[in-house]
Amino acid sequence: MSIELSSDGSYTLFNSSYQESYHSLKDGAINETLFKHIFPCFEYALLGEKIRVLDICFGLGYNTFFTLKHFLSSHYSQTLEIYSPEKDELLLPSLLNFSYPKEIEDFEGISLKEILQTLNSQKVFNAPNYKIQCFIGDAIEYIKQFPDNFFDIIYQDAFSPNKNAELWSKEYFTLLYEKLSKNGVISTYSQSGAVRDNAKEAGFLVYEIPQDLTRNSRIFCKKEQNCKKLRQK
Repeated sequence: MSIELSSDGSYTLFNSSYQESYHSLKDGAINETLFKHIFPCFEYALLGEKIRVLDICFGLGYNTFFTLKHFLSSHYSQTLEIYSPEKDELLLPSLLNFSYPKEIEDFEGISLKEILQTLNSQKVFNAPNYKIQCFIGDAIEYIKQFPDNFFDIIYQDAFSPNKNAELWSKEYFTLLYEKLSKNGVISTYSQSGAVRDNAKEAGFLVYEIPQDLTRNSRIFCKKEQNCKKLRQK
C-alpha cells in the first residue's frame, strides 16, 4: 500500500495486489464518492423507513462515511443501515492511521476514530438512527446471506473489471438484482460496454449520468427512470 494525493486534495491508497488505486486520482476521491455514488443513489432511489445500503467494497470507507455524513446533515427521518464486505483483513486496522478528509472527522459528536475502532473490534457500529457493519471475507458469499429485495442502494465500487472480474459478471449482477429492492438504485463508475451488457442481461435498466466535476457514471435500476438528464444505454 502507498498513499496517493487525488485531484480534489483528498488522499487515497494504491493497492499493490490489484495494482490499482482505491479512487480515481483524476476525478478526486471525494468527488468520485459524492457525485458517482451518493448523490445519484439518494436522488433516484425511492427510500423506505429503513435506508439499507450495500457498499461494495469497504476499502477506505469513503462511500460509507460520506453516506453517513450526508444522511445526518440532510436530517432524514428514516434510519440508515450500511453493510460492506472487505476482502483484505489487514486494511481495516491500517485505516486508524489514514489521513481522512476533515469533512468526515466527526458525526454529530461521534468521531471517525471511534467508529473505526469499534468496527475493528466488533465489525459493527450501532447508533440510535444508524448502523454500519463491515464484514471481512468474500463479498459474494456475504451478499447471498441477505433476503431478496433487501437493499435500497448498492454502490458498485469494486476494483476494475480487468482486475476484479468476479464482481462484474452477469452472474454477480443477477445476484444484485435479486437483493435490490424494486425501487432501488445501483451506482457505478464503470463505463465498460461489457459491464453494461452484463447488467442488462441480469435484468437491469442502465442509465448514464452526465457529470460536470468528474467523468460520467452510470446507475442500474429495475424500474424506468423518467429524468431528462439521464441517458438510457
